[in-house]
Amino acid sequence: MKTGGLCELQRMIHAARALGMKVMLGSMVESSLALSAAAQLAPLVDYLDLDGHWLLQHDPFDGAPGERGRITLSDRPGLGVVARGGGAA
Repeated sequence: MKTGGLCELQRMIHAARALGMKVMLGSMVESSLALSAAAQLAPLVDYLDLDGHWLLQHDPFDGAPGERGRITLSDRPGLGVVARGGGAA
């Protein structure tokens, strides 16, 4: 969210690597949809903090990246997320 999207996030990760920096991918209080998108770039970073969806009382999406302490992406199409009560996102 803070970088302006996945393409810009990927560009920033590569820029940090070119400068010899370690990279952490974090989250704010975001839904499973946003965190599942960010998790697509998880293999490129050193540290992950994608737990913002656990702070939501009602996450409007199902399919967040795994359980506490583990990133596991869904095998559903796209980002692997579905709207609660709706179709795939």
